Amino acid sequence: MRHFRSPKAQRGAAALIVTMVLFFAMLLAAAYANRNLVFEQRTSSNQYRSTQAFEAAEAGLEWAQAQLNSPARIGADCRASADAAAPTFRERFLSPQSGATGFTGNTWAAGALAVPLQASCVRGDAGWACSCPAQGHPQPALPNTPGLHPAFALEFVAGGKPGIVKLVSHGCTSVAGACAPGASTRADASARVEVALSLLPALGTAPAAPLTARGRVITAAALGVHNPDAASGGWVVHAGSGITAPLMRVTPPAGTPVADVLVGNDAALAALTPQRLFSSFFGLDPTGWKNQPTVLKPICSGDCSAALATAVQASGGNPMVFVAGDLVLTGPLSLGTPQQPVALVVEGAARFDGAVRLHGVVYSASMTWNNAGAGALLRGALVTEGDVQGTGVPDLFYDAAVLAALKSGGSFARVAGSWRDF
Repeated sequence: MRHFRSPKAQRGAAALIVTMVLFFAMLLAAAYANRNLVFEQRTSSNQYRSTQAFEAAEAGLEWAQAQLNSPARIGADCRASADAAAPTFRERFLSPQSGATGFTGNTWAAGALAVPLQASCVRGDAGWACSCPAQGHPQPALPNTPGLHPAFALEFVAGGKPGIVKLVSHGCTSVAGACAPGASTRADASARVEVALSLLPALGTAPAAPLTARGRVITAAALGVHNPDAASGGWVVHAGSGITAPLMRVTPPAGTPVADVLVGNDAALAALTPQRLFSSFFGLDPTGWKNQPTVLKPICSGDCSAALATAVQASGGNPMVFVAGDLVLTGPLSLGTPQQPVALVVEGAARFDGAVRLHGVVYSASMTWNNAGAGALLRGALVTEGDVQGTGVPDLFYDAAVLAALKSGGSFARVAGSWRDF
């Protein structure tokens, strides 16, 4: 007996085959779509990590520039330290090159190898934790929580030009790779950026004499002015108006007549505006100079000796001080050292009484120095917009080394167009 399949049964088999083919096609489409989704997720994750590392490197540039321009002394954790012997961030990581015309990054000895000294920071739940070692690799405190914790490591390289230093920042998604100097681990993502920093010095051009006055120099006391340095020109007084000081004690270069080093009634000097006079020595206008982040601005009224001494003592390097209004200092008082002189700019009149000893440069609207006995001195230079007078007998010494040291102080600013990420 023969059996025949009904047309209905045949149609069911065909529908099953078509359904299976469609299902398989849908499966292929879903797999392809999922493949694209996984690829996009991985691309997005890589982009996120790359951006995180790049932003960490940028944060390192900003942080390092702020630290370089901070007068605060720091500890091994890069935070402000009350230890008077502690260095500033700049002193720890930079050294002036010969002639104080540039800077180079400090190193530490790993056996016979000189390794660049680096600072490193890592971002945790409580903020950034940093390490600024005096030697060895940086070891910031690591976060206790799992996950990615952006980090950066910094080093300084000689800029190759006067006053220029290169800052290199390595950013990572974790404390690994280039962000963990000396470690063999690798970061998920890393970035490297660098920028050239230029120094705006505390003093741009040294005065030609220990005493420069746009107005008169008038005193009946035995004021001492000394400049045996023939390389500077040997001037002891440079005045825009007359010099009336019959008892002045003068030390010129050997063999130079006293009359040749007392330069008065200089019409070109007298014609300068106060702003032009200031800019000719400091390279900036008064507002730009005082607004530098490194400049200290002590607040005081009356005698400012204690406030100024405290501010200078708390700072490191070559302190820069701006005093709004008039300034009164009373000795005994000592400010600055031959190695770390002070740049003191007084908006108004300056009046010194007694044995005030200062290494550096003093700039003021006018100067009066009274009651100055033995020990009262200024090593460096004094510049005034007006007159110099007083009953004291301080000694003003032209000191080329002190003035040169002031050129290594100041604030760092980015050089336009120097940013690189390759």
